[in-house]
Amino acid sequence: MKTRALLLPCLFALLSFACGEKKPAEKPASASGDEDAGAESASSEGDAGDKGEKKDVCTGFEITDLEATLNKSACEMASVPPADVSRELKDKLEVKVLPLPTRVAPGGKVELIVTFQNKTPAPMPLYFTINPTPKFDVEAYDAKNKRADMPPGNPPPPPKGVSMPSGSTDSKIARVVLVANGKAQLKLSWDASKTKWAPEKVKGASPDKGYPRAPAGPLPKGKYTLKVITPLVGVSEGVDHEISVPKVEIEVGG
Repeated sequence: MKTRALLLPCLFALLSFACGEKKPAEKPASASGDEDAGAESASSEGDAGDKGEKKDVCTGFEITDLEATLNKSACEMASVPPADVSRELKDKLEVKVLPLPTRVAPGGKVELIVTFQNKTPAPMPLYFTINPTPKFDVEAYDAKNKRADMPPGNPPPPPKGVSMPSGSTDSKIARVVLVANGKAQLKLSWDASKTKWAPEKVKGASPDKGYPRAPAGPLPKGKYTLKVITPLVGVSEGVDHEISVPKVEIEVGG
């Protein structure tokens, strides 16, 4: 009995130790640190991805709206890099104009799709003047190479009390990069019409569009050459500006 009495307290102690609640294992300090580091790394990668995406808005294989891209502040730069001031891009850059349709009724409207195509297997930066936006103009010439869509003579003075808006003289450069075999496009429109000076539209006119004009009847039937005056710079070309001023033939008929 004396031995049993001595054993019972020991037995109760053992049972209490075995059946008691176990303290949950503490999380290693390094685990929390790893999770925080992982979250921070993911956040950094996300930020880097965002930065990369913003950086790439000026680069692409197919830029479908070149004018809108050139208007992005991310594509602006102070000047053309010295190495790219006068590049020989013949047979490397193809610039062409596609008229839709190719035959139009007098006074009708034509959509022009202008394409800049990189013909090389390497990225190609293209530079355009902006002041304050890129300016793309269409000029029409008749069979005698005479301007067909401009009013005769000089524009009249603006109405009394109204002055022509002055444009900014602070020109900048916008750059886009075409990847290997990439292209950039923009759409313009042209009316097969004569024009006249419109002094009544001087007030509120855009400073980069010149003296305002208005339609003045359809152009006569015949064949015309349309020239697209682009603000492309940084290329070496002849007096005809065969790269920066692409042209296309169009017929005005019945």
